[in-house]
Amino acid sequence: MAMSEKTKEKRRKLSELSAVAKHLVRAGAYDSVNDALITMYKEETGAKEFKTFWGWVHAGFSVKKGSKSFDIWAKPLNSPVAGEGTEESNEFKFFPLCCLFGSHQVEESKNKKPVVFNKKEFSNQSVVS
Repeated sequence: MAMSEKTKEKRRKLSELSAVAKHLVRAGAYDSVNDALITMYKEETGAKEFKTFWGWVHAGFSVKKGSKSFDIWAKPLNSPVAGEGTEESNEFKFFPLCCLFGSHQVEESKNKKPVVFNKKEFSNQSVVS
């Protein structure tokens, strides 16, 4: 499946931010690029906490309409390099985007019913720390 132009642009911007974050990680200021990115987002927005969409829903909040996500890298996926049929090509890793929303972008949910969802949808296990 081909990536949309919007996704390509989001990945490009995240790669640029990650280049700055990598320097901070190498300097020992952060344990991971994602830790550095989240701290940068907190400083930029004043938000105290960032979660996935489903993380906020599970916590009893709804994301405000029109909110734009703050992206970090998700758990890498093995993906063969295009055009190569060798087994070694399966070692290539693709890092998907993980979309987070800050505490400044949510409000307490009006729907007090328990939210039922697939655990895999909600899991923050896919976030690379």
